[in-house]
Amino acid sequence: MKRTAFSPHDNLYINYLKNTKKHDMPVQHYHDMYEILVMLGGKRYLFCDNYCYTMERGTMAVFKPFEIHYAESRESDFYERYVINFRLEALSPLLSGNELHVLEEKLNSCVIDLTEEQTVLLCRLFKQADECSGLKGFLSEKLLLSAVLLLVMYAAGLSEGAETLSGGTADPQIVSVLKYINEHYRSVVTLDDLSDKVGISKFYLCRRFHEVTGATVMEYLNNVRLTKVHNMLLNTKNSIDDIAFETGFSSAVNLSRAFKKLYGVSPSEFRRTKKKKT
Repeated sequence: MKRTAFSPHDNLYINYLKNTKKHDMPVQHYHDMYEILVMLGGKRYLFCDNYCYTMERGTMAVFKPFEIHYAESRESDFYERYVINFRLEALSPLLSGNELHVLEEKLNSCVIDLTEEQTVLLCRLFKQADECSGLKGFLSEKLLLSAVLLLVMYAAGLSEGAETLSGGTADPQIVSVLKYINEHYRSVVTLDDLSDKVGISKFYLCRRFHEVTGATVMEYLNNVRLTKVHNMLLNTKNSIDDIAFETGFSSAVNLSRAFKKLYGVSPSEFRRTKKKKT
């Protein structure tokens, strides 16, 4: 598995993945930021609500914040793709408030098949942004944001006028629960907390949450925490104990047990393997 990842701050993530092993998303999930994805090779199936989209080379998907989705492989485990997650405010050093608003209106959630020419250009913009992420020193962040802005504006232009994704956004109560989990995953989160937050019974919350996400509330919370763990293992030198504390696990032992169950290796083994490949 070849992978690069960059996260200069909480507002922007760029990721390239060339995968040869089975890697389906553990549950339907969402991001509290925009996501733009382009497939470079292989075949994946994207599920949004009751709709299924086939993603192959040249497929571009755009998701707005809190749009729930799930992707899996079937015929072959191989796939290659670029993805960027970002909040609009990440671009605020370059754009005015009015310009950010215009860009927001142009970014439509969609799944579209690009021409080969469009695919090559979009991939080039992704690669340029990815390369800028490795720059250091004077003006490095502005160069990165400029590259990201070019990428986002091009994708926004492609998505403008495209057919909007059918479904995929959870009902307001479930979105409220998802936001709460995303903001409080470092703390102890209970069903009582969540049911009080949205004003519904624990029974209804559990049933509706599972209908929307395909997971229990606690499974989803665990997945959010493990996603944060995964990112910290790749992008920080923090100890496993520190990562456990920062992501809401009660101990490094509990973190390691949950991580191995999902990823098949311990956090330490995962980190060592990734270091050897970089």
